[in-house]
Amino acid sequence: MKDNSGKVMLALLAGASAGVIAGLLMAPDTGEQTRTGIKKWANKLSKDLEKNLQTGLDEIKNMSNEAMNKMGSANKNGGNTGGTTGGNTSSSSTGSTGSSAGTNTGGSSVTNV
Repeated sequence: MKDNSGKVMLALLAGASAGVIAGLLMAPDTGEQTRTGIKKWANKLSKDLEKNLQTGLDEIKNMSNEAMNKMGSANKNGGNTGGTTGGNTSSSSTGSTGSSAGTNTGGSSVTNV
């Protein structure tokens, strides 16, 4: 079965274009009034589109800045903000263990010898 969606869309576009042209040709206004109306409509559409695009760009910049700030604060904390535990190791059979609370910024473990 063939996919005719492209042909259908082209036919719809051609029909809509023909309808717009026929409507403009049969409009009760003069050509100058019609052109003036179309220019006003196009200018309004252009300003609205520019406003919406600028708003969208501002939102994208804000989201980007927030993401960069989050990444920057995560890098500043080393990505690991929990406590780090390490043990005191000894060669004797009575070795002791301990813990060291704090932030691990280098990704290394703590071992006291």
